[in-house]
Amino acid sequence: MKNSSDKKYSIEISQKEAEEIRNAIKAASLKVMDEYIERMKKSWPNRPEAMQYFYDIAKFFGTREREIQEAKEEGKKVIGYTCMLAPIELILAADAIPVRVSSGFYDPVKLGNRIVPVEVCPVVRSTIGVEMIGLSPYLKLSDALITPLTCDGMTKLSEILSDSKPVWTLYPPRLKDSEQSMFFWREELRTLKAKIEKLTRTKITAKKLKAAIEIMHKATRAFRRLQEIRKDAPVIMGRDAMLVNQTSMWDDIKRWTEKTEELCNELERRIREKVWACPPDTPRVMIAGSPAIWPDNWKLPNLVEEASPQGVIVADELCSGDRFLFDPVGVDEWTMDDMFKAVAERYLLPSTCPCFTSEDGNKDRVNWLTARIEERRVDGVIYHVFRGCMLYAMEYMRIKRVLDKINVPVYYLDTDYTREDVGQIKTRVEAFLEMLKSRVEF
Repeated sequence: MKNSSDKKYSIEISQKEAEEIRNAIKAASLKVMDEYIERMKKSWPNRPEAMQYFYDIAKFFGTREREIQEAKEEGKKVIGYTCMLAPIELILAADAIPVRVSSGFYDPVKLGNRIVPVEVCPVVRSTIGVEMIGLSPYLKLSDALITPLTCDGMTKLSEILSDSKPVWTLYPPRLKDSEQSMFFWREELRTLKAKIEKLTRTKITAKKLKAAIEIMHKATRAFRRLQEIRKDAPVIMGRDAMLVNQTSMWDDIKRWTEKTEELCNELERRIREKVWACPPDTPRVMIAGSPAIWPDNWKLPNLVEEASPQGVIVADELCSGDRFLFDPVGVDEWTMDDMFKAVAERYLLPSTCPCFTSEDGNKDRVNWLTARIEERRVDGVIYHVFRGCMLYAMEYMRIKRVLDKINVPVYYLDTDYTREDVGQIKTRVEAFLEMLKSRVEF
């Protein structure tokens, strides 16, 4: 921890003030999480018993926090990351604990505003605020952070967070499809691997890396199995599936995989018995754009699935959702060199983040979206953008033109980290769903 005079950004906040604000926000956040989970249960009363595990692990200040704290006391290191470009296999291979630390809390944004302008992405401002008062157990418990520099906000967030703990930046090349880019990216990960080994005092051997890849292969199979189940009539509500996806970002990944397989078993039995979570003719919605991170960002999923008329989220295109564990590491030979190359390729080539470009204009993202729309029989897309999230905002017209050509309605919805616009958004979402419903019935 640096002395306050050595810090590059942080303004002074007394220990007493930080504690008072942290306790107030924590109490409010616990209330929000309890309320959102109860709303999910209420709107889907005949839910699978296996969902209860994910509701429990979704409560930030509980079981998982204690487990990680105990693991640290036994000598384990915790490595946080802000983006899905961070290679989880390398963290696991060093016997460390990976946790995603981007903040989905609304209230800390006001603290972040003390350091960066209000025009900056609210995910960044909230993460700064969370760090200032030690709100997030996962950020607080992290011994080091991996921060891919995917946008200007994430770049400066790295500098700000480095005032309080080691930050290892990754610079993904903006052009993916060239040998130079792939070479550069592999070298980035080699440097990162050395830093992880130094922190954990653990050599990442071929045996350890293979074991880590196999752990993540099992997680990806469970993840894809759940997505496969969502293709047809809705047997699980979308926000429940989104919660399952997101808990993988901080839960023990082996246990998460087992619990997801249990959930899938129960859901497949319900498919055979035709027990649906909502009427099969409910408008099928995809959410695309900025990452909706638990808990406060359940604002939009709640509105869609509690609306009148109701919609059901059958897919999302979020880096915190359906994309997170979708792609496995493709290994040809289990040599150290081949495995390392495969890990590097997995975290660059399939990524559809709008930070990338190409001669075709980030066509990978277009292809991913249109494939999921066809596969999940999506009736309409809500293109969700946080104010200040420039990359997703700038790609909207590119995506809209593509969706117009395939006759899929898309609605642009910009919002901020606030609860004050719920009424306004509700009106807009319900108007969009009414239009989708009329198309479904026609």
